Amino acid sequence: MEARWQRLPTTWRLMHERDGSQALSSQALSRGVLALIEAASAEPSLRRLYPFTTRFTLWFSARTSHPFEVAAPAVEPLPGGRFRVLSPTQKLVIGEADTAQAAVALVVAGLAGAPGPSGAPAAPGGS
Repeated sequence: MEARWQRLPTTWRLMHERDGSQALSSQALSRGVLALIEAASAEPSLRRLYPFTTRFTLWFSARTSHPFEVAAPAVEPLPGGRFRVLSPTQKLVIGEADTAQAAVALVVAGLAGAPGPSGAPAAPGGS
């Protein structure tokens, strides 16, 4: 899992650099995803999960391969520079935040009782 946490920001940096011809809104979203990945990587409780992205949304899985098992709220950048945190089913907006760090804090707060990498509930204290 550690390799994935190291590889994901590099992948997004390269995509952002290569896509200089993208619309400004797509470039801003790419920067937002990168900020979310960097903020999430600083959280030990999220580093035990497998991060993946789809359509500018950062997800966290208890499984390291398909089919992914979403184990935490998802988070996405918004065009205006803010961030939105969604329930694992994407049916509920948990909240919005002005910074990637604040958005990731909402994700971490939503981890209570979420399954760990083995599928077992997370232990109190995030380990």
